[in-house]
Amino acid sequence: MPDTLAVPAIGARLTDIPLVDADGKRSQLRQETAGGRAVLFFMRAADCPVCIGHARALGRMATAGQLGDAKVLVITPGDSDAARTASRRIAVPELEVRASGDHHADLGLGRFLMLQHSGTFVLDADGRVLSAVTSALPTASFSQAKVLAALAD
Repeated sequence: MPDTLAVPAIGARLTDIPLVDADGKRSQLRQETAGGRAVLFFMRAADCPVCIGHARALGRMATAGQLGDAKVLVITPGDSDAARTASRRIAVPELEVRASGDHHADLGLGRFLMLQHSGTFVLDADGRVLSAVTSALPTASFSQAKVLAALAD
């Protein structure tokens, strides 16, 4: 899949990509997010310290009840080993971590100029994008204020 796909627009549905967890169990993105609102954080890499910080922030938000009934799913590029590494480094048992193989690119989060893009998507109960914050620099791929605003609407 080319790395030049556009990030899904507000109101669009995300492409249904395959996922795998730390134990090798396979699923699909739509299966993981079916039936309710969701906050998806796509990491740049399983060991990216900035991405780990963003995932932990989402974990704190969920624990504090700020995300309401929204499911939080953290997705790293790679395989089940990457999901295991990310889960271990994030160290928030309440967060579900999956890996997307090389399917970040299917959502417009490809590699550009050697940088893997990362991002945060908030989905409504029908799987439509309420908010999308993406960047080549992981420091700009998450906004607590934008996540909360999307869930408040």
